[in-house]
Amino acid sequence: MSKYEILSVFLGCIATIISLIVWAGQRKMQREANDLQRATSELANKQLEILLREERGGNAARLSFDILKDGKTYRFRITNISDVDAKNVDLRLLVKPEDSPIVKNDYEAKFPVPKLQPGSSVTLIAAIHLGSPTAYNAVLTWVNPDGSEVSEETYAAL
Repeated sequence: MSKYEILSVFLGCIATIISLIVWAGQRKMQREANDLQRATSELANKQLEILLREERGGNAARLSFDILKDGKTYRFRITNISDVDAKNVDLRLLVKPEDSPIVKNDYEAKFPVPKLQPGSSVTLIAAIHLGSPTAYNAVLTWVNPDGSEVSEETYAAL
């Protein structure tokens, strides 16, 4: 074998090694690109799911329940925090009837609320004393504009 043939074989081996290194690097980059594409696809699916949920929820009312101090007295407050009306709004505290801090006459005069508009609130006098709990579980029920009835358990604390 002449020195030119040996040089040709040597250069061919070096070119083959370089090709294998580049090929392995490109495989790694392609794998990373596929992972990124998969992650982007999953993100797009989640965004679509959120948009669909918001679209469905756009016609649904959302209510919040809290306890506030009004001077020397306490009040339960229900607020419509959505962009649509809530109808036939009702409140039920998850306590024994004899332990309920709700003033019966005030409750009977206000509930069920026929229509609670967006941003509006309704309050009830809460007969809370030193022996009363500082937090209450309650069930809010209302009817959405599409006619679906919603019952949601919530929690409020002082």
